[in-house]
Amino acid sequence: MAESAVDDENFELIDYTSASAWEKFAAAVESQLRAWKVGGGGAGDFDFDELRRTCSDLVVRRHQDQDDVVGQVARLCTRTAQLTYNGSAYTLTLSAHPLVDAPASKRAMFDSQFPPTHVPELELDHSRGDGACAWHPLHRWTGRRMLLHLRYAGDAGWGSGQSPAGDNYSVSLETAKLLMSSLNMALRNARCQLAAFVPVGDAWRRVHTGRAPDTKYECVSIVQAPAAYLQLSGLLELFVSAFGVPPAWDHVSDAVHLAALHQYRVTNTYARDWNARSADFVYRMGDLNVGPATDPLRVLTLSALFGRAPCRTYMDGGAAGRDRLYLKAASAWRLSAHMLAADRERAMLTETLEDAFAAWAQAGEERHRHLNMAEQMEAHAEVTGDMLIDLFGSAPHAHITPPGIPDGGSLAAEAARQLAHTLAEAYADGSQAQPPSAAQVIARMAHGTAVPHGSLLWRLSEIVLVATAKRSADFWGAPSIMTFLRLLWAMALKEMRWRWEHARLLPRIPAASDGDSPDAASRSASGSPDVAPTRYDVHLRYALVHQKLEMLNCCVERRIASGDVPEADSESECSEPAPDAAPAGLAQRIRTHVRAQIQRRLGDGARLRPIGRLLHTVRPRAGAEIGGFEAIEASDSDGFVSAEDIDFDDDAASDLLVERPSPNASEPARLPSNAVRRPSSARLGAAGARDSCNYVDLALSSSVDSSSGFHHVSDVYERPGAPAAQQPSRSSSRGSDPAPLGDDERAGGLRPSPTLRLLGSAEPLWIPRIQAHPVVTEDMLREREAVLMGLGTSSAGARQRARLQCAELISDMQAFKAANPHCALADFVRWHSPRDWIVGPGQDEHHGRLSARMAEGGAANLWQELWADARRIPAHQQPLLFDHSAEAEKVLHYLEGLPPHALFASLLPTVFLVAYERLYRQPIVHRMPVLRQRLSRLADRIVHMDWPAADSDSHEYASLLDGLEDLEVHTSRCVSLLAKLPAQYALVEALVTHGHAIVDDRAAQKTVLKTLAQFNILTAQPTSREYVFTARLQNNADAEQQMYVAIDDDRSIRAVYGRSTAQASTLL
Repeated sequence: MAESAVDDENFELIDYTSASAWEKFAAAVESQLRAWKVGGGGAGDFDFDELRRTCSDLVVRRHQDQDDVVGQVARLCTRTAQLTYNGSAYTLTLSAHPLVDAPASKRAMFDSQFPPTHVPELELDHSRGDGACAWHPLHRWTGRRMLLHLRYAGDAGWGSGQSPAGDNYSVSLETAKLLMSSLNMALRNARCQLAAFVPVGDAWRRVHTGRAPDTKYECVSIVQAPAAYLQLSGLLELFVSAFGVPPAWDHVSDAVHLAALHQYRVTNTYARDWNARSADFVYRMGDLNVGPATDPLRVLTLSALFGRAPCRTYMDGGAAGRDRLYLKAASAWRLSAHMLAADRERAMLTETLEDAFAAWAQAGEERHRHLNMAEQMEAHAEVTGDMLIDLFGSAPHAHITPPGIPDGGSLAAEAARQLAHTLAEAYADGSQAQPPSAAQVIARMAHGTAVPHGSLLWRLSEIVLVATAKRSADFWGAPSIMTFLRLLWAMALKEMRWRWEHARLLPRIPAASDGDSPDAASRSASGSPDVAPTRYDVHLRYALVHQKLEMLNCCVERRIASGDVPEADSESECSEPAPDAAPAGLAQRIRTHVRAQIQRRLGDGARLRPIGRLLHTVRPRAGAEIGGFEAIEASDSDGFVSAEDIDFDDDAASDLLVERPSPNASEPARLPSNAVRRPSSARLGAAGARDSCNYVDLALSSSVDSSSGFHHVSDVYERPGAPAAQQPSRSSSRGSDPAPLGDDERAGGLRPSPTLRLLGSAEPLWIPRIQAHPVVTEDMLREREAVLMGLGTSSAGARQRARLQCAELISDMQAFKAANPHCALADFVRWHSPRDWIVGPGQDEHHGRLSARMAEGGAANLWQELWADARRIPAHQQPLLFDHSAEAEKVLHYLEGLPPHALFASLLPTVFLVAYERLYRQPIVHRMPVLRQRLSRLADRIVHMDWPAADSDSHEYASLLDGLEDLEVHTSRCVSLLAKLPAQYALVEALVTHGHAIVDDRAAQKTVLKTLAQFNILTAQPTSREYVFTARLQNNADAEQQMYVAIDDDRSIRAVYGRSTAQASTLL
């Protein structure tokens, strides 16, 4: 019986009825809530502290990034699940807003009472309206930090990061109630305390119904609100009627509390001088300016927050319908700025560089081969002449003065003073890191890439950019950059050749200081000031083209020192260009050059090209103008011909270099004395196949003559006893066989040494006059290195390699022997290399000895061998170590054979540096940290750019241009904002960086009011108004009733009611 009783108790009820679709749907929702861990009051897997830090810093900096930023917020703050009901798909979204209930701060005052729905945006994209919401607006309407939202899966929604404005669906009231019932059951079963919402009606109205454990939500949208509801008193009456406040309830305005947010939105008006209003920005019409041509600021929005207080505080009891929601009475202000999209701004500086870069890439592909240079020169004669005068006139001011615009010397001086004052003020305390100047960037750049700041090629780059900038072309009608560069460079070469022929130094070539001069350093180290230090030298750290110009100035300087100055210029100042603006002679000469080339136009199908005097020396024709322009057919491949492309042993090829005889030619060509060199008899003997009367030794560039710039030891001294036929030729006008000196004859002595005596006698040691050191460029060094490497690695090759590098040493030995007839190697070492004369402790100078490197090997020692071979020849009778005439011709030939696209390629780093300096010279850059940081990053990019390896298709150039454009865009935005908010650097910094800023400083508030007063916002109605009414009614003091109201400028109104469940049941 006991077992039977137990069995009767063990029974099971089995429900064979199937679950309905609604029950399955509710169960699926419940399962998802448990999976999200939001049951029992849980917050799921959201880390609100981390989310708050991340979302607080989010900014849509470019309108193209808006979808990415909204998608990032969706990934961080939402969880979604796909559900089905009656064959339809639905999306359940769990949404969290980390900025609700944020820690107390000025910004938290806005975010806690009116949580943001959008991520702050810096750029305004009219094509997308207000953009997509990052957080569901229900967070703002209800003040809930977490909520659930159910919607159709096919609708674009918040979880997917897309705006519902384009949704095309409608939810009936019956369907909404059914969905809400499912959510309520799932919430109750999962013990979830979150509020849940479902849409009702047409999607575009954004009307929802929802429920929380203690609150029921209803939403009302009115397209055209009654006039009464536009006043605070009318909204208070709406609240009283909506929540059924008893008529006997006194002092309603004291019991109901209000928080309000007014927004004033003003659109910026067009002003032509928008960038000329800021004291920290320099703008000059016609120059290479920074920023776009139009003001980038589009909209300013001022949000005024009125903290929660009784309604009576904000209502004027003396005037019905009048509110006290004044701007000055607001608890906090937030200013927002929206800019024109960066990709729609035409940044003048960046656009000029992009156009130049594109023209260079096209020139490399030979797309500009058939330009009619004569017509171009005639069309732009005035610009070309004025720019040449600026280039060679040594103008002191940094700005270029275009034709038709008043002289900007005073403006440039004032800008320089303003920049110096700003630098001293911004970096006085040393707390801010100063970006490097253009000169400092050049000092950090790789070898052989840039040119000195302010040099001739720097100025040439500036002129080309200024003359061809699009804003400048409006006033000047300038050609494209490669066309203008070709014109300007051709005429510049004419001026360079004229300066060489007349022994005039090129301007804007930095002179080497005494410490930088190799000649001065080497001679001073030996205590021998026997050669006056040269002012000019070649600096191998700069670009090769600049090295060539330095070489030309070295040649001019040594020509002047040798007294080889044309008679017409002997009384004029040849050693230094005029310090002021271009003299009248320069201007007349330049304009004459330009007019002469225009007059030599040869008709349709002809072009002009500069061919240096060197090429005319092959077979000059009668009447040819030296250094003139030669006519070529339009089918020729390039406007410039390099001698390295010509085989001078080929008569047919040589004919290509000779101008065709003119029927009117009657005068022979005028050739300078240094244009050709007659070969020695030894060289003629070696080249017996050539006709001696027609053969000339061309002063070719280093790229043609492999020995150029390399002084073989056999060119410096002749080995005694060698046959005359084996003696090398000398590239010098000096006598090839100087008269021998007597045993006691002294020659070439400069002065006796005050301290040194010859070891073999009591005679004073005479310091000889020696030759100045040779000057070489980088390409000459490379060729020298190739020659030395070609000698091999054998001992004989190593010895020959050592002898080849001793030209200066041999010259000094010969000069020393000539000045000191009875000297020995030890005497020479004591003067030339004192550290190799070893004097023991307590010993006399005369009892010293040679160092190991001088004495080891005996007669086989290189120094002793060279000393034994050196003859007694004073410096003025020796073959020149550096033939300045020949080297100058090589330099000019190299420059004349340089194609324009190759010239621009060598100037490309300088072009970017010119743009960098234009930004550096703006005082505003040094006052704004956001600009300083970008300028420093741009400097680092320029320094670390691999300039020699980059080509026109390199992504590095695109990255560099992007960095330049970013800095230029931010600079123009700061300029625009500072023009409207003078001296408010911190406020402008926040606006440019984050898109909005809290205005809590009294001075800043006055400035903002003064700025916006121009748009009449003090008397105008707010663009949008938002209110939150709250109250605790007498019949349910513990539950707070809430009404959110939003009124747009088109008078549409939205009201969201949050009733406590007790109040809702009472009203029912």
